[in-house]
Amino acid sequence: MFVGSDIGVAAYTSFDAGGTWRAEGLLPGLVPDFDGNPTVAFDSRGRAFVGCVVATQGPPRHGDVLMWRSDDGGRGFRPPSTVIAGGPGLVDHPHLTVGTGSRRVSAYLYLAAGMYGTTSDGIVVARSTDGGLTFQPPRALDPAAGARAIAPVAAAGPDGSLTVAYVTPSPSGDVLLKAVTSGDHGETFTEPFTVAEVPAMAPGLGDVTAKSGPALAAAAEGSLICAAVTGFDDATGMSQLLLTTSAGPSEPSPTWSSPTTVAVSDRAVYLQPQLAVADDNRIAISVYALSLTTLRVDVLLYVSDPVRAASMPPAFGPPLRVTTQAFDPRLAIDTGSTHWLGNYQGLAAAPGHVLHPIWTDTRTGRARIFTAAVRVRRV
Repeated sequence: MFVGSDIGVAAYTSFDAGGTWRAEGLLPGLVPDFDGNPTVAFDSRGRAFVGCVVATQGPPRHGDVLMWRSDDGGRGFRPPSTVIAGGPGLVDHPHLTVGTGSRRVSAYLYLAAGMYGTTSDGIVVARSTDGGLTFQPPRALDPAAGARAIAPVAAAGPDGSLTVAYVTPSPSGDVLLKAVTSGDHGETFTEPFTVAEVPAMAPGLGDVTAKSGPALAAAAEGSLICAAVTGFDDATGMSQLLLTTSAGPSEPSPTWSSPTTVAVSDRAVYLQPQLAVADDNRIAISVYALSLTTLRVDVLLYVSDPVRAASMPPAFGPPLRVTTQAFDPRLAIDTGSTHWLGNYQGLAAAPGHVLHPIWTDTRTGRARIFTAAVRVRRV
């Protein structure tokens, strides 16, 4: 949230399945400066974990990733712990996920992030085995890609598996969706491998910034992992929403399905996909759809039939329109150089076949956080 010309991070909580929300204020001890990129996760005991970048505006810009834990669902938070220190550089785009425990550890926390302007630039992951009180030193996942690798996302499966996906340019100038996986709670990782390739994720949007990145999710039971990315071909003007699935870690690298085209259009641009896997193994994807005719944005939700095998392409029905009215992205926060709509949105699956997308929306004339509870038909 903007506080004058500074940026801070605030928490909001709901205890009635998203029906009403209350503001908890800025995270404790946080002084707004150039903070952002919040990421939220819950463990099986209901503890909430909130991580974000705590940075200075500079120049030069420095930033660490801190994490706060709440033992009462977000009403109160413990003092923060440092997950990754940026030192002379910046830690960016953190993403939290919680994995199931083992005989020695009740739950594993993993935070993937990018490090830039440091001695170990690139995608890293840090792990906690004590409920987020401390984190082990970050581990580099793709040193060869270095600072060219960006926008990491992480997903933990129920079997000790961990997948981290990110994007990096190919030698030809295309965008590669790459990943590394672990089958032993983050002790060891495969070599990086390519999951999908697109010409670009999105076109230039003029004075609006709505960067698009990959999305990743794992089923709560079984071994289904899925990744989504948008693709844009400047030569044809076609925008695509792509999905690929995997049955989980294997050596030397997991097998992923060929990308499935969930949506394709030359009249809309798809941006910022988000993924969730429901308890019946249905895959849900939310995405911004920017109309090239009206220059307005809607949030669409695609829901698949239950996935029986990761090797079989999921079948999706027509999209559900989540937004009750389209909004103008040019009304997003004016930073002086761009109208900032953000890097990513959110999506969660709840029991009872309910999906909760959350997104930035400007229908009121300024940027606001919107959410919805969407009940999908049982298949």
